[in-house]
Order: sequence, then structure tokens, then C-alpha cells
Amino acid sequence: MEHLGRGIDPEHILGTPENAAYYTQGRDQGVRDALQWLTFAHLPDNLKRFSSVFYTAAIDLIGEVGTDSPELTTALNKLIEAKDSAVRAGIKHVTGRAGSIPRPTGNFGPGQPRMP
Repeated sequence: MEHLGRGIDPEHILGTPENAAYYTQGRDQGVRDALQWLTFAHLPDNLKRFSSVFYTAAIDLIGEVGTDSPELTTALNKLIEAKDSAVRAGIKHVTGRAGSIPRPTGNFGPGQPRMP
């Protein structure tokens, strides 16, 4: 019970980059990169629902197809395309307009300007 009081390891939080790395450990670089593009933990809560279904579909696909191939990478890339469109549709649904959501403000590293 020594884990009580500690946070959950990011590799076990669905949709984080660490979680994607966990599911694609030992897989082809194309498969690893594709799942990283499908992560959604960084999105605002009201947009996560538009992206999360594609991430879970990719995890299911990667789990079922144990052999890396150009076809698997293509399937994952198609999920990325669909996710991008779904998130854009979600932004329009949530905000009532087309376009990106405002980026968070903050210092993003030495010499990096604050984002508007």
C-alpha cells in the first residue's frame, strides 16, 4: 500500500505521451510516432472527447496487429487525419467558430516568448 498518497504514473494515464510510449515499446518508429500524434491529455477538457476515441482505437489496433508493417502505419496515419478533423469540428462546436483555440500563456523556456 505504499503507492497511496502518490500520483498515478503518467505512463498509466490514458492519452499522455508516456502512455503512448508504454503501448508502443519495442515497436517500429512509425508506430511509435503515430501514437504520439494521437495523444490527447494536453487538450482542454472540452476537446478531449473529440480526440480520445481515436487514441483508444489506435491502442486496440496496435494490440491486435502485432506485426509492424507499412499497412499498420498507414492505418494509424488515417486515424491521425480523422482525429485532426474531429478536433477541428469539436473546436467549431465548442466555440461557434472555425480556428484554433487560444494557447495557454506562460514561459516556455529560456529565451522563449510568451504565447499570445
